[in-house]
Amino acid sequence: MKTTTDTKYQIPIVRKTFDLLELLIQYPSGLTMQEIMNKRKQPKTTLFRLLSSLYEMGYLGKNNETQQFYLSRKFLRIGLAALGESNIVEQSLPPMRALRDEIKESIMLGVFMDNKVVLLEQVLGSHNFTFLLRPGTDFCLHASAPGKLFLAYLPSKELRQILTQINYTPFNERTITCEEQLQTELTTIRQNGYAVDLEEEMSGVHCIAAPIFNQFGYITATIWTSGPSGRLTQKLFPEIGQKLIDTANKISSNLGFVPNSDQLNYSKI
Repeated sequence: MKTTTDTKYQIPIVRKTFDLLELLIQYPSGLTMQEIMNKRKQPKTTLFRLLSSLYEMGYLGKNNETQQFYLSRKFLRIGLAALGESNIVEQSLPPMRALRDEIKESIMLGVFMDNKVVLLEQVLGSHNFTFLLRPGTDFCLHASAPGKLFLAYLPSKELRQILTQINYTPFNERTITCEEQLQTELTTIRQNGYAVDLEEEMSGVHCIAAPIFNQFGYITATIWTSGPSGRLTQKLFPEIGQKLIDTANKISSNLGFVPNSDQLNYSKI
């Protein structure tokens, strides 16, 4: 009996569709049709039909100014369903809005995918100047508060594997550039219950993140806030960090999480 990998069972248009999607994953800002043609050498008519169909179905977005096609947030729902966390946005938004109303800064929600933290949703802050990010924006693990937060609470075996894959890109003199530095930071995060970014990736921007756990006690998402370093000062970190923890705990409870000593000890998960 032949396996399903036999070419006679493969559907060419399906392969071309997923090849296109895999390409767009690598370009969060999107690609024009011509750029895609240059990279994949597909016939223009075939590519036009694929892009038009995916756009009409809502799986692609399009920047009308640059004519670039990009993956839409509809794919995030598919990813969440695969992770078994399809209702996390619904459960998170009311507590996120309440926190935004209290601290005035934007509140973001993200999950861990492909060794990055991916933004799912955000609640915009009420200051005149606030951050607006496109859903699907990803953040590195070693220089962002949500990235370091996920590393701190991953099970030990998974953490060891991921640490071997991190590329310690130095964004500035404050960026963590080696595993020893990162391990020290992760210990501090576990002690505090929240992670911070002290302008480690973007100068002038501070960030604080807290973990969200699912019913099995596994970190499934993170909420965080970002603001100008002159407004979100280090002096405010303990206070804002605790508010983020309290909000994250409400969301975790909504997801069925019941805390106990084993669940809160990342090394035993």
